[in-house]
Amino acid sequence: MPISEQSPDLYYLLLNGQTIIGEDVRVKLDDEDFVLAINETRTNKIYQLRTRGGMLTHNAIDSIKGQDQLRYLDLSNNKLITDLACKKIALYFPRLERLNLFNTGISNKGLTYLIDLQELKQLHVGLTDVTWDVANEFRGKMESIGGNDDLEITTGFNKPALGSIKHGKFLRATYQSNVIAGQLNPNFKVGVADEPAKSNEKYEE
Repeated sequence: MPISEQSPDLYYLLLNGQTIIGEDVRVKLDDEDFVLAINETRTNKIYQLRTRGGMLTHNAIDSIKGQDQLRYLDLSNNKLITDLACKKIALYFPRLERLNLFNTGISNKGLTYLIDLQELKQLHVGLTDVTWDVANEFRGKMESIGGNDDLEITTGFNKPALGSIKHGKFLRATYQSNVIAGQLNPNFKVGVADEPAKSNEKYEE
């Protein structure tokens, strides 16, 4: 279906990763069925594609090659997705902004392929073989190599999220400005960005 009335030529495509046939017989989406579903979209431009919990491999990525308007791609819980899929994703969809590879078969090597996704803003790699340290290094390289300082990465439930460097700088600058203003003005009211300031005269537990 179209993503909005303002963009009737851009489509959101949801493909269930598994379906139930007969009496509780679960069948997972594989590469062949995925290709058939993509072929049915004909010439529609896909803006967002989500297919979770199937049996897709890197071969499925080939069938959406040419979808240069793709911005959001969710392949989470497709455990057969490997580093080779990352290589194809970076090659085919350089303008991708959000990529969900949660609970897939990718590793640290996969991130080396994603370095070309310089418009990427969100990357989910929890429950994969990607380590927090390598993800942190990747975020730094994205900024130093291509100037992308607005990337947020999540690597797992028990690991701190790697927030965007740009947002972190903004928060530190806002905090420092508030501290300085508070020191100079005893009646200073705390505010963030362009939000209305709120009085801090009264505090209740």
